[in-house]
Amino acid sequence: MNELFRRLAASLMLAFPVGVAAADEPLSAAVKASVLDSVVARLESTYVDTGAVPAIVKALRERQGRQAYDAVTNPAQFAEMVTRDLRSVNGDLHLGLRYSKDPAPPPGRGVAAFGDPRLLNFGMGKAEILDGNVGYLEITAFTGGDYRDAVVDALRFLSRTDAVILDVRRNGGGASDMSHFIFSHFFGSTPVPTIDVRTRASSEPNHRMSLADVPGPRRPDVPLFVLISQATGSAAEEFSFVLKNRRRATLVGRRTAGAGHMVSQAPVGHGFTVSVSITRVSDPLTGAEWEQVGVQPDLAVPPEQALVAAHAAALRAILPATADASRGEVLRRLIETDEAKLRATPEPADRLQRLVGAYEGREVSARDGQLWYTRRSGGLGEPLVALGGDVYALGAARLRFADSKGAMTLTVEQADGTRVAFVREPRP
Repeated sequence: MNELFRRLAASLMLAFPVGVAAADEPLSAAVKASVLDSVVARLESTYVDTGAVPAIVKALRERQGRQAYDAVTNPAQFAEMVTRDLRSVNGDLHLGLRYSKDPAPPPGRGVAAFGDPRLLNFGMGKAEILDGNVGYLEITAFTGGDYRDAVVDALRFLSRTDAVILDVRRNGGGASDMSHFIFSHFFGSTPVPTIDVRTRASSEPNHRMSLADVPGPRRPDVPLFVLISQATGSAAEEFSFVLKNRRRATLVGRRTAGAGHMVSQAPVGHGFTVSVSITRVSDPLTGAEWEQVGVQPDLAVPPEQALVAAHAAALRAILPATADASRGEVLRRLIETDEAKLRATPEPADRLQRLVGAYEGREVSARDGQLWYTRRSGGLGEPLVALGGDVYALGAARLRFADSKGAMTLTVEQADGTRVAFVREPRP
């Protein structure tokens, strides 16, 4: 990797934070003019889309000429206004102006000021084992830094699962090198082409590949699902883009943000830093980009339902290879439960109240338009999923309510057919 690309690889980020300014630092007209001049100069010298530069500069100068910036004295507000104007021409989400009283971030830190990435666990958010032995990992950011141990720890935790779901719905981007490091664990040891990166000064692209050697578990064959939304940006889009294009993962959710450039940031004086896109990124086999168009899901569902939909899809992927009949029944019931969750609507309060009460130590309560079940008094309640009639699901278990001559009975049925009935205690 050449030195230019090494600097760029840490800077694939959607959001360019404007920072926080103190009210006692008003902007003078001269400072605003100087900052705008420096922003224009940076665009003209480095912006990758040379054809768009005149229109972007014109938009800024017209706003300046109409005195749009004259009244603003808050530096952070000024940065926000200029950012909107920079993006107004072609929607490039990597263009932006940032203000901070702190010194400008050092080269290689990237456009997102993550602070101490250790406090974010280097972007490794929730990690858990879902019903049916499906692994789930939320990746909140590609922070860069010394992320390798945190990533490997998370992937090792999931290493005994039968399918994996990676969640980048809230990931605005970050370090491309970290994105490559993570998804390389889901390819074989023979590198595959991932992205081509072009600058406006280079005639030939930089060809990036997956990594031949990675620490921790390598799982090239595990069923893999990636959750996306329109908040998925930049390096998180690269992550999704590569896994989809190499047919390595099923993407679930909504189209991503469409921020497909790499950026450089440069101080432009008076505490301001400008972010300018200086590369174009494309698929090495097709030439397709995700700038403006985003990355499309394979399974389109609202982002709020993406995890349930992906979980059901993962269970379906596991089921054909499941030889054990008992486990197969568990998986089928879990799929049925997920499908019910996807079509669930709040139930009328009077219907729910008909079923609530204490059932020989078990408790059934109602809130938020659904029933909750507590296995032991004082324990942790779990939401039930309506399957129709008076039948509800709790994972693979089925809970059936029946009213016989005024006595309400709750029968809990496990996937193996075991049934235990509990009679509701008299209500006060």
